[in-house]
Amino acid sequence: MYKGMLIALLMLAHSSAFAGKMSELFADGAFGVKWGADIKQVREVHPEGEIKEYVGILNYVVPHSKPVLKINRRDSEVTFTFDSTGKLHAIGISFEGGDVVELFSSLKTYFGENKPLSNSPRIEWEKDGSIKMYLLSMPSGFSVKPILTIENVAIKNDASKDELGFN
Repeated sequence: MYKGMLIALLMLAHSSAFAGKMSELFADGAFGVKWGADIKQVREVHPEGEIKEYVGILNYVVPHSKPVLKINRRDSEVTFTFDSTGKLHAIGISFEGGDVVELFSSLKTYFGENKPLSNSPRIEWEKDGSIKMYLLSMPSGFSVKPILTIENVAIKNDASKDELGFN
């Protein structure tokens, strides 16, 4: 209960921060993988992963305990998510529940203020070029598991009206 109250207070707090450039950092992708890669290409870079499907969405989950945003992580993972044509369009980085305060602070320091909060279960930053970034808190046992998601919204899949059934 106290963690939930602390998280809510942190989300409402406004502090000045230096805004980073998400589009410059993530224009090509992250973790050695380029946006638009297929699962075979991701496996070549990270052979230790496992294919998982959540609600019909293809993911490739890789154990990853290296620091991210200067936060030490343990028993964590990076999830590469593919669109319906099999192209990489999002990357999720998991953290431990106790890291949420430090994670939120680091995100504000490196990427600036988040968008005003809404009824959404995620904290979002303004889209920068084709890059969106948001922080989710997923239930995990008796705690929450923060997941930072970086998404490339510019990946286009050329298809005609006929191919998509709109004719």
